[in-house]
Amino acid sequence: MTQSPTVTAARAINPWVVLALVCIPVFVGSLDLTIVSAFLPEIIIQFGLPIESVTQDAVWIVSGYLLAYTVSMTFMGRVSDLIGRRRAFVICLIIFMIGSFVVAEIDPSAQSGLSNVVYNLLFRIEGRRPDPGTAALITVVIGRVIQALGAGAIVPVSLALVGDMFPAARRARPLGLIGAMDTLGWVLGHLYGGIMVNWFAANKQGFIDLFASLGWNLPPPDWRTLFWLNLPISVIALIGVLWALRGAQPQERSRGRFDFVGTALITGALICLVLGLGANIEISTSADSFDDIGGLPPYAVPVLIAGLVMFIGFIVVETRIRDPLFDLKLFRRRNFSAGLATNLFVGFCLMIGLLAVPILVNVRVADATALAEAALQVGILLSALTIPMALAAIPGGWLADRIGNARVAFIGLALAGVGFALIWQTWTLDVADWIIAVEMAFVGVGIGLTFSPISAAVIDTADQDKLGTASAVSYTHLRAHETKANL
Repeated sequence: MTQSPTVTAARAINPWVVLALVCIPVFVGSLDLTIVSAFLPEIIIQFGLPIESVTQDAVWIVSGYLLAYTVSMTFMGRVSDLIGRRRAFVICLIIFMIGSFVVAEIDPSAQSGLSNVVYNLLFRIEGRRPDPGTAALITVVIGRVIQALGAGAIVPVSLALVGDMFPAARRARPLGLIGAMDTLGWVLGHLYGGIMVNWFAANKQGFIDLFASLGWNLPPPDWRTLFWLNLPISVIALIGVLWALRGAQPQERSRGRFDFVGTALITGALICLVLGLGANIEISTSADSFDDIGGLPPYAVPVLIAGLVMFIGFIVVETRIRDPLFDLKLFRRRNFSAGLATNLFVGFCLMIGLLAVPILVNVRVADATALAEAALQVGILLSALTIPMALAAIPGGWLADRIGNARVAFIGLALAGVGFALIWQTWTLDVADWIIAVEMAFVGVGIGLTFSPISAAVIDTADQDKLGTASAVSYTHLRAHETKANL
């Protein structure tokens, strides 16, 4: 079998070294998915904004990142097919660094940096002096969206890079590693953010004394420091990947033009889907059963209809355009369509798992004073799902290399099915926490085992010049489900 020049070059420089370097920004970008949740109240207080009036605006610091992270996956895989994996990787990482810098240098008083630009822009639009905290908040959202556009796009580009470096028979393990790093990032984001910000606060005076002794006129570290840390880490990854891929021959690139119309339609459809299904659902803390959960707000249905119209338009465009964003002919290949269908099912199951625990815990809260304790309980119980899921992704790839993608995917789905069956039979309002944790672990291990074989099946089916597109398709709708659950 004749191997592509890229595979030969990648072997000469040890593809596992390249993979390790690529996993660094994958992990950091995924970490920032949920990192802000731990110190969002501190941001609101630092900006001098009343929590009651800005809750809906401040939540976009989190949800804006989640949306942009998902949307960027839809088109960057195709871009990497057209311009090359290395160039796309560098562009994504630089975009992520720019976004991190915007957030890191934020000025709560809006007297400098981009926040001052936003302040002046709001002044021109509103005709009156805006609140500096509001301008700073908008700037954080802008920076977070820029971050996510780079971070989300790194994932399909990295998956496609695996397809370039590894032959089909050896792709499952590296794909599992990328999946594990991506999952571990958003699993650990809350914990990392909370620990670091608390540590900064506890040692605030020590940092002040240290900087003074060194003659540095620097403020003590706070939540913004976490975004400053992204910059050197990203630079190390960038230099490392460029060094590791030095001298590698160009990949087999796809010919044609970029599909801007299709990109706009699928992006709009995905945003509407996530906003419509991720709309806030009011949950009564005094409910006696799950039947007392409130409905969706009025805007959800129109948004979902708009998303459906754009998706139909996307399908029409992709069937008629010469160089489509997604080659729909790939769906005629059984492994490709079966892999995506399975991935869609897995994503739905994951969303159910991520939503079930918070709903159960909150509906049995006795009063508002117990909400903080309930939030901690939700975090602990969800870790029983997410941590086993991330850890299982690596052995899932190892098993797939030995017994095949289909068998490992079947084993994973069977384990997840056992977990959901147990949940169906045992969960009541007074179910013990240890039972919840054990059953969620079954689901987590099962779902984690499917990551590698499903991704490998989809990518192996695609043509060499369409690996980026296939990677984007295989991961986008899975991440969309996770995004809806987090929203």
